[in-house]
Amino acid sequence: MGNGETGSASSEEERKQVTIKGVDRELYDKALQLSKEMGVTIGELVNMSLRAFLSLADVTSRAVTSISQVVSESGRALMEGARGVKVISNVDELTVTREDLENLDSPVAFRGIKRLTFSGDVDWELFNSKVNSIVMCDEVILPKTIPKLKALEKMKLIKKVSTLSG
Repeated sequence: MGNGETGSASSEEERKQVTIKGVDRELYDKALQLSKEMGVTIGELVNMSLRAFLSLADVTSRAVTSISQVVSESGRALMEGARGVKVISNVDELTVTREDLENLDSPVAFRGIKRLTFSGDVDWELFNSKVNSIVMCDEVILPKTIPKLKALEKMKLIKKVSTLSG
C-alpha cells in the first residue's frame, strides 16, 4: 500500500461503495437524519441496521424452526395415538419403573414432562421395546443400564439428559 494509506486490502473491500436500488426516499431521509443525530455516517447507520436486522432474522428463523418442530411432534403424537402407541403427557414429574413398563400392552410415548426418571431396575431391552419416543421434556434421567446415546435416538427437544446417581 502506498501514498500513506492505512488499513488492509480486505478492509478496503469491506468499505467499498455499494448502490442499493429501490430504497424508499422517505426512509432514506429519516435514516440520514438519524445518522446525523447519532454522529455517524449513513453507511455506518445502515451497517448497524443490517447487523441488527440479520441478527433478529436469525433468531426469528430459529424460533420458527423450533415451533415447526413442536407442531410436527404434536402431529406425530396424534398419529402415534392412532397407531396404538400410548401417550403420557403434561406431567411435572414422573418416575417410571420396570413394573410400569412391563404392565403396558403397547409402546409408550412421553410428551411434555418436566422431569422424567427411569428407575434403576429398567434395562436397555425393556426400555427399547416399550419406549417409542420422548419429546419436549425438560429433563430425562436414565439408569446406568441404559446407554445414553442409544436412548437419545428416541428423544427430541430435550433440555437435559443425565444418569441416575446411586
